[in-house]
Amino acid sequence: MFLALTGILIFALTGTLLETARYTVCRNHAARTLRTATEGLMTEYSRPLYDNYRLFFMETAGTPYETVIAGYAGDTLEAAGQGDTDFLKGRIDEIRVTEKTYSGDGEAEAMQRQINQYMGRMVTKEQLEKLKKQSGEIAGTEERAKEIEKTVEEQKEAAELDEQMLALMQLVDGITVSDGKISCRNEFIKMFVVKGEKSQNFGISEPAVWKKMKEKLDNTPRHWESMKKETFLARVRKVLKLTEQAETEAQRLSASCRKISGSGGEFADHSKKMERLLEGLSVLAGNRRILEETEKILEGKLDAEGRQRLTAIWQNYDTASIVFDYTGVEETGGAKNPLDTLAACWGDGILRLVCENPDKVSGRKTAETDTFARMHGEEEKEGRDYGDSVTDLTQEEVHLSGAAGELAGYTMDEFCLDTYIQHQFRSFLSEGTSSEWKNSLAYQWEYIVAGKGSDRANLESVLNRILLIRTVADFTAIYRDSGKKSQAYAAAAAVVGFTGLEPLIRLVQTLILIVWALVEGLVDVAGLLQGRDVPVMKSPSQILTEFPQVFQISGGAITGRARKLKKADKNSFGYEKYLLLFLAVTGQGTRRYRIMDMIQWDMVKNGYTQFQLASCVSAVRVRGSFSFPARFFRFSGIAEILGRKIQEHSFSCEIWADYL
Repeated sequence: MFLALTGILIFALTGTLLETARYTVCRNHAARTLRTATEGLMTEYSRPLYDNYRLFFMETAGTPYETVIAGYAGDTLEAAGQGDTDFLKGRIDEIRVTEKTYSGDGEAEAMQRQINQYMGRMVTKEQLEKLKKQSGEIAGTEERAKEIEKTVEEQKEAAELDEQMLALMQLVDGITVSDGKISCRNEFIKMFVVKGEKSQNFGISEPAVWKKMKEKLDNTPRHWESMKKETFLARVRKVLKLTEQAETEAQRLSASCRKISGSGGEFADHSKKMERLLEGLSVLAGNRRILEETEKILEGKLDAEGRQRLTAIWQNYDTASIVFDYTGVEETGGAKNPLDTLAACWGDGILRLVCENPDKVSGRKTAETDTFARMHGEEEKEGRDYGDSVTDLTQEEVHLSGAAGELAGYTMDEFCLDTYIQHQFRSFLSEGTSSEWKNSLAYQWEYIVAGKGSDRANLESVLNRILLIRTVADFTAIYRDSGKKSQAYAAAAAVVGFTGLEPLIRLVQTLILIVWALVEGLVDVAGLLQGRDVPVMKSPSQILTEFPQVFQISGGAITGRARKLKKADKNSFGYEKYLLLFLAVTGQGTRRYRIMDMIQWDMVKNGYTQFQLASCVSAVRVRGSFSFPARFFRFSGIAEILGRKIQEHSFSCEIWADYL
């Protein structure tokens, strides 16, 4: 009996040990089966997506993932259960995908990881540092652009005094100088002759100005007997209104002078001259009272006493105390402002000016842009229209900064992304290369940078951005040339009309130099599109545009001068390097989502009409439950010793599967 009991216990212990070992093996087998089955699922990635973009993603359309995984797992379990021993035979209780990582999750982080892995064999830190070094000079133009904007604002503040003084000149002297011509209005404050028709009695020292003013003078205050009462009264009323306007303008000028008083700077002497002018303008109040009194007298019956009263009060009408500086004024005629020329030619946009064949620019469009960014709530504000900066310039508003961006935080991840864009997508210059794969947009780099709905709009945005950078760089070279600055100053003096308005001349000179640099920038952009070498920073001798050519802005003239540049070599900073710079300063998430936009459009265009990149998955978390029948625990002796019947073992496991 003792041996029988001992034998049963030994048998039960052995069975338990075997069943426990089998339990561990089955559990590991279940985990391996689930992983193998999930990896089997992941072999069913989108082949066209991989072939054309080197990206691994699974589509979610068709058979559910759980069914596919269960199929692979069932085959494994069935194979394990065949043969003389079926210790690993089991069944699947449940397969459930508990989590999926979609293509756009986390600003398309999964795509970025795959790109890093793919491009890691092609890019190096040395290449990244080289790009940063090459872009360094261009990044420096940003600071220069801000300096130019600041200079213009300071000059405009000082020139505002001159603009107000010009308004006073028209009211007080009646004089306007425009396009090199002097004219005098019919009514003005100084028009009445009190002490004789001599230029010194009217504060005029320039013969050309005096000649025009003299033609409009009214001698009535010296000859009351021959006065035409109604005519003179109408004239007095008009001049009275002009005087009231002049007093208002004088107050504005005084406020402006106080605003910049004490600031010193290059226009300090001019400010003092304005203060002296304001002292002279104090006579306007007295003149106004004389005009008001004259109006009352003339409104009644004019008799001898009234004429005596007019004679008495008009002795104090002051036409000599207010003296404007007309230095340098002369009737040259035909003075042109380059801003007007620029405004006239800019209406058709930049493509007509810099492309040799603008009509051949791609006309492809897309219905919707930044689709994936909006889908994931990451849509950026609409980008700046760099062409507006040129339009603003024609209105004497200078906005040149913001085009170059900042590369300080540019990382290897981003460099991998941009190198991938270079390899997988096309730009304006590479658009002509042959490929069986069809693209919705021809200029794909440009879309990633600009995010607009047509090739033309994206190309224009990029070219306008390059133009701003080139304008700042070329302005620096032109400004260093004293001869070119002198030409611009002479032209500015001719536009303003006379040299007595120094701040206004300096402002116009700066604007002319900017337009000159902008026209040279157009030549640079045309050269880049022709594949020519355009130095990032030029010397004054490398400027191809002469001053007279600033007034000859046309596509033929621009592209013709660009052909004088030598062909680019491997060291040249060409069009696509500017694009690479713009990519680098575009938000990383924005770049990824715009890549996804183009992939989606192109997959559909190439016949994969059911493809939905938004639903594609790169990683899954899968939970599986398995059951294996008990073997040794089912013996009656062991079951009695254990006190219960164990029919099967159940296992649950979870795995995470990704393409990386």
